Amino acid sequence: MSRNTATPTAPTTPRTRAGLLTAVAVLLVALNLRLGMSSAAALLDALRADLGFSPFVAALLPTLPSLCFAAAGAGTGAVARRLGAERTVLAAVAALTAGLAVRAVPATWALLAGTVLGMSGLALCNVLLPTLVRTHFPERVGLLTGLCTTTLALGATLASAAAVPVAGAVGSPSLGLAVWALPALVATVVWGARTAVRAPVTSASMESGERISPWAMARTRLGALVTAYFGLQALNAYAITGWLPSLLSGHGMSESAAGVVLAVAQAVGIPVSFAVLALAKGPAGLRGAFVAVSAAMLAGFAGLLVAPMALPLVWAVLVGLGLCSFPLVLAVIARSGSGPAQTTALSTLSQSLGYLLAALGPLAVGLLHDATGGWTAPMALLLATAAAQLAVGTALTRRRP
Repeated sequence: MSRNTATPTAPTTPRTRAGLLTAVAVLLVALNLRLGMSSAAALLDALRADLGFSPFVAALLPTLPSLCFAAAGAGTGAVARRLGAERTVLAAVAALTAGLAVRAVPATWALLAGTVLGMSGLALCNVLLPTLVRTHFPERVGLLTGLCTTTLALGATLASAAAVPVAGAVGSPSLGLAVWALPALVATVVWGARTAVRAPVTSASMESGERISPWAMARTRLGALVTAYFGLQALNAYAITGWLPSLLSGHGMSESAAGVVLAVAQAVGIPVSFAVLALAKGPAGLRGAFVAVSAAMLAGFAGLLVAPMALPLVWAVLVGLGLCSFPLVLAVIARSGSGPAQTTALSTLSQSLGYLLAALGPLAVGLLHDATGGWTAPMALLLATAAAQLAVGTALTRRRP
């Protein structure tokens, strides 16, 4: 047969280009979901010493992301229907970039204002991420969810481990925080390129105008349990990642070493997330996965309460396993409902109310620590919320007759 009859390489179509760009853009958003928060947690003591803010501000700072996620996330569906999902995410990552850059100003007002602006942008991304995955990759929801959470964990690990050295290199904790605007700027540029690629519109597109009220989902068993579980896992995650370095520093560990322990906790999810999501494909596996990650969080908190300096890396690994509850609940949201509109409704409900509940965690931990001068009462509180997370996860995955 002549070589001229060889099958030519298929040309890249607009849909293919849009799909590749969307995958890269979604992963860049996932990378940025924890950079600003993890870096702030690692630098909290340095920021307080440099800027001189009050104990209340120190308790408020780790709480602001959850408050922003609750407030801004509630309106995500309406904004996405007006602008389209991709344009909404573009505006969101631009707001994130601007907010992180504002934190370069060495003043408490700039730290708080930049955090509010940046985390409000992240709120839109948080709600839309499961919908974008379902809309653009309906046959690969598990794979993309695993990639997103792995990328998220990589970003959190990088920020936790590098925040203190980076701040030292640039000369101040405020400038050290602003460095993390650079990855957000990259995400903004890629999303700008994504919106410029016109792919054929699918029937699953969010721009179809279909609307399902999140509050209708609240009256369902699934909506109530997913929201409760999302809120409890977020409360536990933000409380421990926001305060773990301070807890360990308060027991005599150096700031840089405490940041490394936090990085270990967040790095555990990198290899484990895919295994957990693979286990959770069937009903029995899903139940086992929910119970396992919630029990690990409970055990890690118990260790930090009873003997925080005895085996800090062991407690960090257990906490890291517990943080895998996030990809699990994201996968449940992404696979639920009859289409993207219902997925968005469930995502909006669970994240707006869930993050409102989650905001209580870092604030309560900070205020309890300030009131008691120690970490026993805060960790006892988190032990109780971890037990509640285990109970709700068991109910969520219970087979109904």
